[in-house]
Amino acid sequence: MTDYQALKKQHRPIHNGDPFSLRHPKMARGNRAKLFAPFDALAGFDESMDAETVLTVHPAELSEDMKKELDEKLALLVRRFEKLPKKRLDRKGLLQISVLYFEEDAQQTLLKNDGVRGNYRWISGDLLDIDSVRKTICLNGRNLDISRIYAIETGQQSRVTL
Repeated sequence: MTDYQALKKQHRPIHNGDPFSLRHPKMARGNRAKLFAPFDALAGFDESMDAETVLTVHPAELSEDMKKELDEKLALLVRRFEKLPKKRLDRKGLLQISVLYFEEDAQQTLLKNDGVRGNYRWISGDLLDIDSVRKTICLNGRNLDISRIYAIETGQQSRVTL
């Protein structure tokens, strides 16, 4: 029998009242497990797996008819906006709209590396500004790029407000 086989047949040493057990008392299983908890062999693996489970989509391409309808709604919105008071704070509560807006998820765009990715959200609130130079609208203090708007509805809708 080899030394290794003899070693395998030996039982775990029992320390009851000897100097070793006095210096090293038996540790509870929970505390022993805590010794190894900080060790992460695959650093960043959990975060990358969580990122993989996020559902995102590519922005849709609007048809010509849908673009025309959206442009008409936007033009009507601009005409209604021009009738509002010039001071931004005086406009609050006067013209409420909801827009279907595509928000890019930069992390998913980089992670998947197959083009722009994000999600669509309904954003409702007071229209505070329309900037034709930057092509943005300000909704509740948040500037939204007009090119990422896919639908416009006037009036306060039962939509999620962000």
